[in-house]
Amino acid sequence: MARWRWLLGGIFTSSVLVLSGCATVDGPGSDASGTSRPPLQTLNHAMFHVNMGLYDYVLEPVSTGYRAVTPGFVREGVSNVFSNVGMPYIFINDFLQGRVQQGMEDMSRFLVNSIFGVGGLIDVADKLDLPMHDNSLGVTLGVWGVPQGPYLVLPFYGPSSLRSLPGLAMVIFTGPAYYITSTPAQYALSGMGVINTGYVDGPKIRMVQEAVDPYQFMRNAWEQHEQYLINGGVVSKSQLLEGLSLPPPAGTTPAGNESSANTKGKH
Repeated sequence: MARWRWLLGGIFTSSVLVLSGCATVDGPGSDASGTSRPPLQTLNHAMFHVNMGLYDYVLEPVSTGYRAVTPGFVREGVSNVFSNVGMPYIFINDFLQGRVQQGMEDMSRFLVNSIFGVGGLIDVADKLDLPMHDNSLGVTLGVWGVPQGPYLVLPFYGPSSLRSLPGLAMVIFTGPAYYITSTPAQYALSGMGVINTGYVDGPKIRMVQEAVDPYQFMRNAWEQHEQYLINGGVVSKSQLLEGLSLPPPAGTTPAGNESSANTKGKH
């Protein structure tokens, strides 16, 4: 089962790469012929509406039923488990970026919760003030200077970019489902993961849907968060002004002056 899933993932990724090759490789804030024209815009908008429809008609009803039939402590425990099994992907990228202290914190969080938190069911690390960070292979590549490339909206997944696509394979290899040999167990774990994702991400999705321009809001939020992680928690003036839809200050570039607010995001 895992081999077939990987094969299908490779075919899909290759298809996206071919499509991306037909477009101008732009990053955030790029400007062609005086106007910003995001590559693959038509496809991205179509995928965005498909994903929103899947949430409205599938994930949200399932999440509503999930909340109705399970007590809060069960939902919290399930969320903790899925958060914990995703930690290896995070701390591996911490170390690949050369952020040793952050990597040690995330690895310690994973070990503490796995050993003392019954496989992550209880978030013991939070009580020990071990922060949880967000990270990805796309961020790692960005830290080492790889440009973002075209912005993409992937079906069943959401916002991404050409730079972030290899991270999808890394997520599979670092996740437990890849190493489970029982097909029913794989389906059960994957299905529960989808339900938990719909439950956890529901408030964020509703916030996107309530925006004046939901597509642009989601793109801006994703790209700014990605850049925030690449910068190690440092927010530039230009990035703040971009979030306010204001022009950048004179004499600055998109990677301009940085504020002194160098705080680690706790997610």
